[in-house]
Amino acid sequence: MQPNPSPRLALRPRHLIDKGLAVSVLALLLCTGCVSTPEEKLRIAAMDGYLIRVERLLLDGVSPQAADERGMAPLHLAAKNGHREVVAVLLDHGAPMDQIRQDGVTPLFLAAQEGRRDIVALFLEKGADVNQPARVSSLNLLHLGAYRGDQDMVTLLLKSGADKNARMTSGERPVDLAQQQGHTSLIPLLEP
Repeated sequence: MQPNPSPRLALRPRHLIDKGLAVSVLALLLCTGCVSTPEEKLRIAAMDGYLIRVERLLLDGVSPQAADERGMAPLHLAAKNGHREVVAVLLDHGAPMDQIRQDGVTPLFLAAQEGRRDIVALFLEKGADVNQPARVSSLNLLHLGAYRGDQDMVTLLLKSGADKNARMTSGERPVDLAQQQGHTSLIPLLEP
């Protein structure tokens, strides 16, 4: 005869032990994130730059537009985290370049904000509008590059037709932001 490992378990019918174990396992899986939707798996794969996983999920029919509750889509995550190949695959599968989060930010703005010039260049090659202002304050990509002091980004944007005279709702031009931030080397590039 086998020893009884727990007197409490011995008092419960076998079918209740199995259900209790199943509920515990399910709760553990939910808490650890092991159980997620295909859309969530796509966002995670895009964020982490797992190109093959992204391709597989897209081929399985997961929408490249699948955003979370904040409006963060796979393209936002890949662009923000610098995964150019993933961005290209998502665009090839119909992810919209102009998809906005709840705060009005597009994947292109996230890439520019993070200084991801290669991804900004890809968006521009695919037809993104270099002068599209953000919904908040009419900030555009050139304003962002000037504020950050990113000379390579500013040069890329100017070569792509960025408007030096664009004004934010508060009236600042890109050259004004460069001056305010002390990025004097950008001033000759940005002067109208």
